Amino acid sequence: MKKKPHRHHPKRNKPSRPRNAATGLAPAAPRARARSITRATPPDWKTIAAAVAGGAGSAALGGLVVNQQILSPEAVGIGLMLGGGATAYFSDGTPRIVGTSIAAAGAGQFALALMNKRALKAHGQANPSPAPAPAQLPAPPAVPRQSANTGGMVVDMFRDAANDLDLVEDEWRYGVRDAMPGDGGEPIVIDLDEAA
Repeated sequence: MKKKPHRHHPKRNKPSRPRNAATGLAPAAPRARARSITRATPPDWKTIAAAVAGGAGSAALGGLVVNQQILSPEAVGIGLMLGGGATAYFSDGTPRIVGTSIAAAGAGQFALALMNKRALKAHGQANPSPAPAPAQLPAPPAVPRQSANTGGMVVDMFRDAANDLDLVEDEWRYGVRDAMPGDGGEPIVIDLDEAA
C-alpha cells in the first residue's frame, strides 16, 4: 500500500504567527469581565401579601369544599386553575397576582388529587366512602351486683337510696298502689269521706 501524499492547505485570513508567541498582535479590545449577578428590587409587601392571601385562601376554600363532599378534589383543582388563570389573564395589578396564586394552588390541588387516585388504585382500594353511622350504640355490658354484705355502709346507703328513687318514680308514673296483704286478702281501701 502506498501512502497518500500529505497536502498542506494554507490558512486563510489568519496571520501567521506562532501560537504561544509573546510578541505578536495584541487583541483588538480587552476582554470584558463577567458581571456579577445583580438582584432586582424586591416587590412591595402588599404584592407579597396578596400572593400569600390568594394561595392560602383558595387552598383553604378548596379543602373545605372537598371535605364537605360538595365537589371532588379533581373538580376543585380544575376550577381553581381556570378561575385563577382567567383572573390573572384579564386583570392588572394586585388582582393579577391573586389570580396567579389561586391558579397555582389549584394546580397543586389537582396534582395531589391525581397522585392520591393513582396510589389508591395501585393498592387495590377504591376511594373510601364514609360508613353509615350506627343508629344506636350497643348497650354497655352488665356489671354484676355485689352481694348485700359487701361494699360497706356507704355502698349500702347508695343502694337503698336508689331503690327508694325507683319506688318514687314508679309511683309518679303509675300512681300509688295499695299494698296487698301478705295473706292474699282484699286490698286495704281507705274511704276519704269517712275519714273526714
